[in-house]
Amino acid sequence: MALPVRTPAKWSFACRFVSKVRLVAHWDINQLFRKYQVRLRHFVQKRKLAWYTADDIVQDTFLRIVATPTLPDVKYAQSYLYRTAQNLVVDHFRRERILKFVPDAEKSLEFMASDDPLPDQIAWSRQELRQLQAAINKLPSPTREVFVLARLEGKTYVEIGEKLGIPPQTAFSRMVRALTLLRDETRPGEKN
Repeated sequence: MALPVRTPAKWSFACRFVSKVRLVAHWDINQLFRKYQVRLRHFVQKRKLAWYTADDIVQDTFLRIVATPTLPDVKYAQSYLYRTAQNLVVDHFRRERILKFVPDAEKSLEFMASDDPLPDQIAWSRQELRQLQAAINKLPSPTREVFVLARLEGKTYVEIGEKLGIPPQTAFSRMVRALTLLRDETRPGEKN
């Protein structure tokens, strides 16, 4: 079995990225990288992974740390690094297990779930929108006007009051009335 070649592009990207972001919050990533890189690689390799996979996971560990906006105190850096590496190892084995079910790894993307809504979900959403539009059209005119200004145009109750010449409290009470009527119209089973 031929061993894959290290990925120098990814490695150099990681080094450049780490050198540009010397401090993440209060962590000195360069120092942590120098101190824990080898230890983390050994830690990951003990999980029966090849050296090149362990290298990738260690790099991903530091990239994930750099990308994390909030980190714990630096005294927890070691345990945080090991936990992150362990989580990446678990993710790696999960991906490997999924790929075993797919005979052709190239076609594995075809088996991944899509975030796009299904046709029946689109039809259901359109039906709900039609029901909501019909319910809005049934609202009394002053109530509908407040609802449209607040929910569709994003105006505050003060702005609505100034525009319609009513106190903000009246605009608010009309909005409460509008929401109650819309709930009763669209979900009749949830009436109080």
